[in-house]
Amino acid sequence: MALSKLRLIVILVICCVLVTSQSKDVRENVIQPSSCVFRGPCKRPRDCKTQCGPPDFPPFTIYSCQASPRGHGNICCCAKE
Repeated sequence: MALSKLRLIVILVICCVLVTSQSKDVRENVIQPSSCVFRGPCKRPRDCKTQCGPPDFPPFTIYSCQASPRGHGNICCCAKE
C-alpha cells in the first residue's frame, strides 16, 4: 500500500514536532544562562532549598520556584552567583 502525499506530510510534521519537543530538554540551561541553573521540579520555593544547597551550591544560594522554560509545571532556579 502506497502512502498518499497527505499522509506522508502528516507523518513528517509529527516527527518534526517530536524532535523539537525532545530537544527543548537539552536547551533548558541555555535559555537563561546568566540568571540561574535549573534543577528539579517544585511546587513552592522551599522545595528548592535542598536542590540549590551544598555541595553543588554555596550555603546561602538564592533560589526560586518558577515556570519551566519548556512550559511543563514549575522548576527550581538556583542563582549562579
